[in-house]
Amino acid sequence: MAITSEQLEQACFSLISFSGAAKSDYLEAVEHAKKGDFEAAEQAVSRGNEEYLHAHEAHFDLIQEEVSSDEGLLTRLTLVHAEDQLAMAETTRLFAEQIIELYRRLA
Repeated sequence: MAITSEQLEQACFSLISFSGAAKSDYLEAVEHAKKGDFEAAEQAVSRGNEEYLHAHEAHFDLIQEEVSSDEGLLTRLTLVHAEDQLAMAETTRLFAEQIIELYRRLA
């Protein structure tokens, strides 16, 4: 059964939402680390990781749909944006972890 346009749109918006929340949590973690509150920084990273996991699962579901469908997914700007958000969340996580470690060493 092929995915409908509405299902694709919903999956993309879930991916965008979860990825955006993860990025926000990672950046919040850096702000906590900057203030020397490493416990709060780690909690924010943990929240971000949960959001990122949901985004990753939504992305995986879309990839599974792509490989199982004869027609393939419709390529849309929303899907491209969703995948961009997922990639940026991962980059932000890696950046946040490095910055937090730097602040930890400085403290």
